[in-house]
Amino acid sequence: MAAAAAAMAEQESARNGARNRGGVQRVEGKLRASVEKGDYYEAHQMYRTLFFRYMSQSKHVEARELMCSGALLFFSHGQQNSAADLSMLVLESLEKADVGVADELLENLAKLFGLMDPNSPERVAFVSRALKWSSGGSGKLGHPRLHQLLALTLWKEQNYCESRYHFLHSADGEGCANMLVEYSTARGFRSEVDMFVAQAVLQFLCLKNKSSASVVFTTYTQKHPSIENGPPFVQPLLNFIWFLLLAVDGGKLTVFTVLCEQYQPSLRRDPMYNEVSLVEPREMLDGRWWRVAEQAGAQGARLSAAHARSLPVPGQNRTAVLRRAAQADFFLRRLAREPSQQPHGLLGAGGRGQSGRQQPHRA
Repeated sequence: MAAAAAAMAEQESARNGARNRGGVQRVEGKLRASVEKGDYYEAHQMYRTLFFRYMSQSKHVEARELMCSGALLFFSHGQQNSAADLSMLVLESLEKADVGVADELLENLAKLFGLMDPNSPERVAFVSRALKWSSGGSGKLGHPRLHQLLALTLWKEQNYCESRYHFLHSADGEGCANMLVEYSTARGFRSEVDMFVAQAVLQFLCLKNKSSASVVFTTYTQKHPSIENGPPFVQPLLNFIWFLLLAVDGGKLTVFTVLCEQYQPSLRRDPMYNEVSLVEPREMLDGRWWRVAEQAGAQGARLSAAHARSLPVPGQNRTAVLRRAAQADFFLRRLAREPSQQPHGLLGAGGRGQSGRQQPHRA
């Protein structure tokens, strides 16, 4: 008896679900017809009425799906305001239904974001609420997957600055590097090719994302057309970042100090870099910045042969290892000067090179 009753209840539920889906489809058909005829205001109000009716009946899925399809329909007809309003209702349905984060939902939100006018205030409000919802109330800065999708959309729009921000909060170091290569070649100067990736690496490390920091550095330096094969690199700032990544798993203050001392000319190129040398030791060792290891010398096998020849034998002070490697880097850069006698990546007293700013280069 109990099994039969359960089966009947399941069948009834299936029939109700089918009727609901059929009803939603009929309503969508009527709304689509109104939009096709150009009755945008009337259709918009009908969508809103149905949304609140569904929500009052706890039909959150139906409400969300109807608003999403309606927003896409309005976008296809160039009705930005109506589409943005329904997009916000999609978020409201997610917030009130306490829905868990899923890839399909994140992709739908990113699609709506990509269709919004880039200059509209509604887009700013939408992405703010979407990220807040995706964090699940944890107080974090949003789900990494949503950040990645937003970054890719903004990259396509050539909004490199905003794209970079979202890549930093994703786990896509390779995508970030590829975007930075395009950003540098399209908008940057040849003397700044190292600065684009250095800032990204330092910020990834600040966010305790060493994996992405390493990936973005490796990918960027391999793919950028203006960076010669390394390590070691001609640009001293790249060598600083390389040494830093080698040493990042430990926590020895002396190693960090040596790096900052040896690369002061490079760190002075940007005020943000100079702040590296001002980090409080306790903050560094607690991991609030990054941990600089005393194990850099133990990884000497990863250094180039030119660097390896200058390293002390195993067992010597590891701080001395890093100091000697940085000194070797200095001499390598002297040998690698261009015919103009200006080292690659070094800036003159004016801060933009001895001959002023260079023209942007294209990929």
